[in-house]
Amino acid sequence: VEGASLAQVSLVQVSSKLASRGLEVVRLIRDLGHKQSAKALVQLAGKVASAIRNADSADPFAKVRDMISDMITKLEDAAGADAAKKAFCDKELGVTKEQKEDKTDEIAELHTKE
Repeated sequence: VEGASLAQVSLVQVSSKLASRGLEVVRLIRDLGHKQSAKALVQLAGKVASAIRNADSADPFAKVRDMISDMITKLEDAAGADAAKKAFCDKELGVTKEQKEDKTDEIAELHTKE
């Protein structure tokens, strides 16, 4: 009986340490989200907290790692799309500026002929 209660205490201690680490991870993600004004990180912190509460005891952070990896992939994709959009806009602005200069020169030339 004494050995069984020792095992139960040990299991409670391990469970408590994992919960403590999980709460620390959630707090770090949430604080970073607030500091960076990133709603996605704050939402991720909530999802991580939920995943930790419902996690299997074998590896409580497996789902958390997957969620963070998915978030990183999503952010990288968004950054790539933003970069492509910026490149397109920069190109179009350059063409427009050049056309405007040509038209301005043409107008100035027509005014000088009068």
